[in-house]
Amino acid sequence: MRALVVDDDLASRHVLASHLAGVAECVMCASGPEAVTAVGNATVAGTPFDVVFLDIIMPHMDGHETLSRIRQAEEAGGVPPEKRVKAVMVTSMDDETNTMTALFDGQVAAYLVKPPNRAELLDKLAALGLLG
Repeated sequence: MRALVVDDDLASRHVLASHLAGVAECVMCASGPEAVTAVGNATVAGTPFDVVFLDIIMPHMDGHETLSRIRQAEEAGGVPPEKRVKAVMVTSMDDETNTMTALFDGQVAAYLVKPPNRAELLDKLAALGLLG
């Protein structure tokens, strides 16, 4: 499995990467623009990401805009909807229902509250069918 971790906070990126150790090849990005580029490059190279962990609140390009641009890059790259990266929002906002409904309108597969623990993270991946 290939995972993209996008968060402007270095410590948060490292926590997720350490939780993913042994189950995913992990690429980390510090911003939305970096993430959009990484998804585009992976699509062109034929090595797409299976899951993106995306912080909602980031400077310059927030998680909502980043996900929208990732979806545009996938569409431009000819990725069919069923093969698009599964988006997992990672945020300190502990209001899953309202956040998911207000911001993402069905575009997000799961939601994690910071700091996530490894068991919770693996449960989310299993529920998304990404773990064997």
